[in-house]
Amino acid sequence: MTKKRTWAALAFAAPILIFMGLGQARADDVIGGPGASDLLVEAQYWGREDDARDAVRQGRVISPGQAKQAALSSYPGRYLDMSLAGQTYYVKIRTADNRVVVVAVDASSGRVMGAR
Repeated sequence: MTKKRTWAALAFAAPILIFMGLGQARADDVIGGPGASDLLVEAQYWGREDDARDAVRQGRVISPGQAKQAALSSYPGRYLDMSLAGQTYYVKIRTADNRVVVVAVDASSGRVMGAR
């Protein structure tokens, strides 16, 4: 196909692609499945490092390092990421069999609540 025909095809197809189904998507549609709303709750707390720091200093929650160690002791692997949502730390770990698990750690007690 020549350059001229390629550009003509793109110019014709672009408006069609733009108007086909590019409305607002809900997170449940994109993520799907059970637990999708849990991911939304977790995402709402990203960027609130100051709140988390204050909670640790006041002794309301354990430190991120303690949560990381608790998660790694139950699910050995390579630490990837962590977030604090309410009273739960979510610690993302890559296991030895190359799976990524998100471990929920209770922020007040340091108890591992489970993983998915």
